[in-house]
Amino acid sequence: MKRLICVLLIFTMLIGCGRRLPPDCREVIDAADFGRFEIRDGGIAFDPDFDVEWFRCSVGERFVNDRCVGSPMFLQWEDGVITVEEMNEKVAGRWRLPSLDELASLKVKGCGNPSVNTNVFPSILVENYWAIDKSPHYGFRCGTYTYSGATSCRLFDNLERPLLIVRDIEN
Repeated sequence: MKRLICVLLIFTMLIGCGRRLPPDCREVIDAADFGRFEIRDGGIAFDPDFDVEWFRCSVGERFVNDRCVGSPMFLQWEDGVITVEEMNEKVAGRWRLPSLDELASLKVKGCGNPSVNTNVFPSILVENYWAIDKSPHYGFRCGTYTYSGATSCRLFDNLERPLLIVRDIEN
């Protein structure tokens, strides 16, 4: 009887209780598909749904020859905000951290690992990315986990995470 129970437990673990991981977005999305985004010069992707421009690489990287080069910065939330402010001072920019809604909108339905269109964001990491939103919980901030596109406002603000940046379109 014990042997039968062990065999059943092992079999259940092997089949994973019927759960399937979503297919990798890099394998599902056609190489020429940019979704809703309009690709612009200088590593910029225009998002008409939110009327913002995204920098296509993580903070710390540069966009060169249609790809991101360099190393993404991993920063605590407050240091990330300060870094973006300092970048803006140096280049007279208007960049900011994206809102949680903006980050969540990057999710491509039906795929994951990452759940973001890698044609638009070629070096996106499978990580929690910071959002500008405040969490209702002390010591936490909001962000999006790019593996699945899940959002949370329970990310410890003193852990280091990567950043994407956006800027509003001036009309």
